[in-house]
Amino acid sequence: MSRTCADAVAQDAVSSRIARSCVFRFRGPVRFEEDAVRELCRLARDGYEASFKRETYGFLFGRLDRKRRLTIRRSCFYRGGIRTRTGVTFKDSATIARLARRRRELARIMRLRFAGSFHSHVEIAGSVFKGLSRSDSESFCADPMSTIEVIVFVSAGTARRLMWSPRDIVTFEPATGYNYRIRCYAKRDGSIRQVTLRLTSSGVVIVY
Repeated sequence: MSRTCADAVAQDAVSSRIARSCVFRFRGPVRFEEDAVRELCRLARDGYEASFKRETYGFLFGRLDRKRRLTIRRSCFYRGGIRTRTGVTFKDSATIARLARRRRELARIMRLRFAGSFHSHVEIAGSVFKGLSRSDSESFCADPMSTIEVIVFVSAGTARRLMWSPRDIVTFEPATGYNYRIRCYAKRDGSIRQVTLRLTSSGVVIVY
């Protein structure tokens, strides 16, 4: 076996150990506190309104209760990565290492568990990509410490154009005329599955 192959096998073994110790199991639905939802929408809006539009990326932190129900309490923006309209990428090992250190530091400061990441999909030419892209799925699978991946879809529209789903959080922002849709995906039994979301307060958030 070549040195390169040996290094790759060793890295895979390390990633597997990290995954077993850090990726936790939970029971659905995933509950979001209202402040975390508002922050997700605000960050997605900032990317949508940036020059040439940009995807937003960040971390999710929360807690598990005794019944292993997951509640997301904080959504935190992360500035790193190469950002375009259609993705946020972390290509080199040094950049990825900085990302991992930052989310561990935030988890310690907030005394919360790192649960996963979020990113936005912005409207381009009147449409929004409606699911996990291939690169989204590959990045999610390759991250041994990430349990869930959340997407915030943002587009211009009206409240009457909203298509409701029992598994999504969907809201309209009257002040800007933006529609938001939030979806959550989790690692389950070697695959990625969409999980149901619920808000912990009123059940529906009208942003601002």
